[in-house]
Amino acid sequence: MRSTAIAMSKRMTIPRLSPSHTRARVVRFLCESGVSVEEYQPVVIMECSSDLVADAADRPTPDHRPMMLLETMEEGTLEKLNDWKGQWINVGAEIGVVDDGDGIDGDWSWQAYLHDDDDVIS
Repeated sequence: MRSTAIAMSKRMTIPRLSPSHTRARVVRFLCESGVSVEEYQPVVIMECSSDLVADAADRPTPDHRPMMLLETMEEGTLEKLNDWKGQWINVGAEIGVVDDGDGIDGDWSWQAYLHDDDDVIS
């Protein structure tokens, strides 16, 4: 008997990028609602609270707020994108859905990278 993985729609949330990380704000989505996405596709740039790096001595400045590029590890259609009008929001807050046509069964999988506004995103 063959085992089959069932893909379900996933809730996009502000991820906890470190044990001390508490807040972030969406700078911009790189795709619009209704667009199909695939694994490893960059979808959002966010600014993280300075507590992403727990020890202030390890930050370039005490109030440094790193920019992060997030890639989705899910496939589907982006829906219900919400940038919260640039407000700072808590880790876990919903910012959209990766819809594959089935019900939502959990939070999305993602990868995050430090981002500089001068970086080219293709």
